[in-house]
Amino acid sequence: TGSLIYAAAGGIFGVTAGCIVAVVYLRIQFGKSNQILRQGGGEAKSTRQTMKELLVIAIPITLGSAGLQIINLFDTMIYMRRLTGALAWSSDAADTAKGIYNFCQTIFNLPCSLITPITISIIPTVTAALTKGNTAGARHTEESAVRTMSLIAMPCAVGLAVLSEPIIRLLARNYGRESVATAAPILAYLGIAVIFNSTVLLFNAIMQAHGDVTTPVVNMLIGGVVKVVVNYILVAIPSLNIIGAAIGTIVCYVTITVLDLIAMRRSVTTRPAIFRNVIRPAAAAGIMGAATFFAAALLRSFTDSNTVVCLGALIAAVVVYVIFVVVLRCITYEDCMLLPKGEKIAKILHIKQKT
Repeated sequence: TGSLIYAAAGGIFGVTAGCIVAVVYLRIQFGKSNQILRQGGGEAKSTRQTMKELLVIAIPITLGSAGLQIINLFDTMIYMRRLTGALAWSSDAADTAKGIYNFCQTIFNLPCSLITPITISIIPTVTAALTKGNTAGARHTEESAVRTMSLIAMPCAVGLAVLSEPIIRLLARNYGRESVATAAPILAYLGIAVIFNSTVLLFNAIMQAHGDVTTPVVNMLIGGVVKVVVNYILVAIPSLNIIGAAIGTIVCYVTITVLDLIAMRRSVTTRPAIFRNVIRPAAAAGIMGAATFFAAALLRSFTDSNTVVCLGALIAAVVVYVIFVVVLRCITYEDCMLLPKGEKIAKILHIKQKT
């Protein structure tokens, strides 16, 4: 028991230490950037006014994030009780299922974290364009962000769905056959949810850039409640059990996506073309998925090594995806600039800025 306590404390300390290092790094970078910032004209706002404006924006966003986490906590309590109650599982079996689900959830969060830099970068850009009355420029940035989000989220989603079992066997070598059989469909369903979660993150950023910070929070809370209800129903089905929680995650983010689309028709005046900018990345990801499936099947016919099958299929996926991203012209120079090291990415893909 003591070792488990220390292990948990160590994990929490790791998060704390990471945050401290990040703050120090940002402070150093801010100091460097602040030296080269030009002094703007006009009268600066008072500190009190600035703090008031920040709180008006920050409080709804913080409450929304906290609210969704609280709902997730209740959600965990509910599906654990459904496993031990409706399905009459033992506490140990339910804890094992919870551990498997949390492991898959960690993998699910990785692709979504790649979307965060995009959402951070577009808010000031879109806001600045709208302030200047440049609606076309704001729309161009939003559509570029949609394409970039799709280029990242879709291949990740397809890859997790197609290679769910090899990925689980590669990353969780201590899992037995039953654990792998449980984890693989969970990861596949969560892979599908990556698309909608990434879309929600981007749509929230777009609405926030247009000054609507309340609607994204409300929609996220509604989606969280829907997730709790769906999980309550599905987890009690014996053939689904803990897999029902993964399906509930899909339903949750699909619900939020639909609500965000409806809200954007009202609050987003630029009317960015969403579906038109998703088609080509979706096509490239679909072709990649087919190639990945056949590559994995081909490798299995030559070797029993899961590591070789998984890594070989992933390499094939990357090569095929990059080729079709270029062939289908899925990405522009402006899209690359929304990514870290965007200039290098554009250079590697031989994408030039339009003159």
